[in-house]
Amino acid sequence: MAPSRLRRLVAGLAGLIASAALAPLPANAAPTPPELSFEHVALVPDGPAKIQHVSYFSYQPTGGAPYTLHDVKATIDTSKLAGVATVELFGNSGGACRTAGTLITCTFDALGAPEGYAGVAMVSYRAAEGAAVGAEGTATLTISSRELGSVTRTAKITVAEGVQLAAAGETILSRTSKPGGTVSVPLSVRNDGKNAITGVEMFFYIDPWYSPAKRYRNCVYGASAAYCHFETTLQPGTTYAVSEPVGVKVRADIPAPSVVGPTYNWKTPVDNRDNVDRVMAQQGRAGTQGELKLVAQSAAKGAQTDTGGGVDWHNVIIDVQGTQTADVAAVGAKVTAAVGKTVEAKVGVRNLGPAFLPGFPEPAATATVRIPKGTTVASVPDDCVATGNDRTTYVCTTTVMPFDPDTTITWPFRLTVTKSGELVGSVTAKAAGGDPKAGNDTAKLTVNQARAVSTTPTTRPAAGGSGGGATLPITGAPVAVVAGVGVVLLVGGIAAFTLTRRRRT
Repeated sequence: MAPSRLRRLVAGLAGLIASAALAPLPANAAPTPPELSFEHVALVPDGPAKIQHVSYFSYQPTGGAPYTLHDVKATIDTSKLAGVATVELFGNSGGACRTAGTLITCTFDALGAPEGYAGVAMVSYRAAEGAAVGAEGTATLTISSRELGSVTRTAKITVAEGVQLAAAGETILSRTSKPGGTVSVPLSVRNDGKNAITGVEMFFYIDPWYSPAKRYRNCVYGASAAYCHFETTLQPGTTYAVSEPVGVKVRADIPAPSVVGPTYNWKTPVDNRDNVDRVMAQQGRAGTQGELKLVAQSAAKGAQTDTGGGVDWHNVIIDVQGTQTADVAAVGAKVTAAVGKTVEAKVGVRNLGPAFLPGFPEPAATATVRIPKGTTVASVPDDCVATGNDRTTYVCTTTVMPFDPDTTITWPFRLTVTKSGELVGSVTAKAAGGDPKAGNDTAKLTVNQARAVSTTPTTRPAAGGSGGGATLPITGAPVAVVAGVGVVLLVGGIAAFTLTRRRRT
């Protein structure tokens, strides 16, 4: 699944808070608010230095929208690390950073983020001479710019005992499922070192394509990420398995065939702090369905950090079998306006199901909008761009992830009428990966639709009369439609009908 590859990239940017709910950003617009990458750091006495990446990022379903910040100033205050760690810039950080005492300052006239990611500096930390396990201080990052104002994040810098933690058993677990099915995943962890590991945590993402089949009370679940905490002390050389296989429920409306699956990362509590921040930023809540425990299969010392460098995660690959696709239809519009007036026409796409469209790595759907001749475009909606200099054709792109069944996405074009009569354009929908039903891929965009003329006028009594007298022609709705509505009102007792259309962004 493509989002699992995204997680590989985002994993290297610890401290970023992933969210699939942000609206798209136009070029040169700054993220609101920016998501700072300023990781917590764990250091081993007399151990190697660790590098902290200082950056900010605007996560988007399509990988990040470009923007540029101006008059950027970043400061890192390390004054609270005395006796805990020594700090220095790593590399020249583009020549924009300077150190003066315990303050690192970076300045940029302009700082671009072509993929939504803007790097500021890299900082090297090493445990101070004589620092004991458990010593802890903080470093504080403040970034300001003309567009953003000021944003601050604080990282904990901890001196910790080195341990070696690894995933036990198979690290790549293959399963098969049908849409709506649940698979079971046995997970286990091993202490590969010589020191006891006092507590362990398991972090994992929750993608839109599946969900946990059970939510445990020792696990905290956010919108797109979760972690479980285990108080168990892991003895050296011992393997521990979860007390029951973890269940993963695949969405019933998932496209098939397809491949999805979560990744479970084993971490010491001190190494998992950035992930905990990520979950809590999503208003994470503990589950209520029992406790997931660790059971041994074959001395508390304070903070600990993994120094083994081994594989500490399980990748689950779920092969979703069957045939299930999405049918995307074009949504046209009919509007009316006099010559010289401007009218809004909402056009778009609708997913008729039965499957959703992921929306990653490519947008779920696009709509090509051909503006009616005899109109000009007064304003163009977000996510739509002209394809030529004459500005008569636009391509609009969905940004939702996923694009669910029974969902309509529309874009409001404001059109100024320059010609009388019926003016007709078109809307053509295109789904990512193809569309099995092409018959509904095109719809009309009509301005001032010509009225149908009745050739057989029907009469009715004049207002206030019970018969005879003057008559008025009925030329509006066909008789069959009127009769049909009458039956519905009679049988159902319905006083009014409401048609609600929703624009998803």
